[in-house]
Amino acid sequence: MVSILTNVAAMSASRQLGITSHGMQTTIERLTTGKRINRSSDDAAGLVNADQFDAQARIAGQDVQAANNSFFAAQANDGYLGEATTQVQRLVELYEGGNGSSAEATSVLANANAAMTKAGQASLTITSLGTATAALTTIDTARGTFAATMATQLSAANLAGISKENATSQLGNIMDADIGSEVVNLTKWQILAQSGTSALSNANQSSQYVLALLR
Repeated sequence: MVSILTNVAAMSASRQLGITSHGMQTTIERLTTGKRINRSSDDAAGLVNADQFDAQARIAGQDVQAANNSFFAAQANDGYLGEATTQVQRLVELYEGGNGSSAEATSVLANANAAMTKAGQASLTITSLGTATAALTTIDTARGTFAATMATQLSAANLAGISKENATSQLGNIMDADIGSEVVNLTKWQILAQSGTSALSNANQSSQYVLALLR
């Protein structure tokens, strides 16, 4: 039927151009932001999951930092105790040589206790060769505790790092745009826009054909 009142072809072409325009805008936005989801309407369920993975990655990142802080604190304390060991070993030499009451021995003990304090340990009381060697055992026990802490925290940092990597990977899988696919989509939308514009123009000209029949 030929009609001048209803132009369904033009209406359909116009509607399809609207769809094409929206698709092109979405594709361009994804290419410029690098994100597949830029608003909840793009993928509401995906955005919910992405937010959860983002939170997990952030929490894991904080866990990595906390574990590393504990590791380096224990490492520092172990270093202080290493210096305390050096000083006490010198005291052993002084006591063995009969110089346990010398000014040097007093100074060396002060140095050892300064290092113990830095490591958060109780000061040493050394009055003889026996107590000097016993002090070495005390220091070694404390260093063993710090060594265990370092091993535990290093493992915790590695585990948290793995958790962060996994969560970040899952987040990227949901949120990141597939640039290759979006470039293909852009070409598709550009072609559809050109053909749709041509189709709309032809549909609008149909009324002119009707007028031509009346001449």
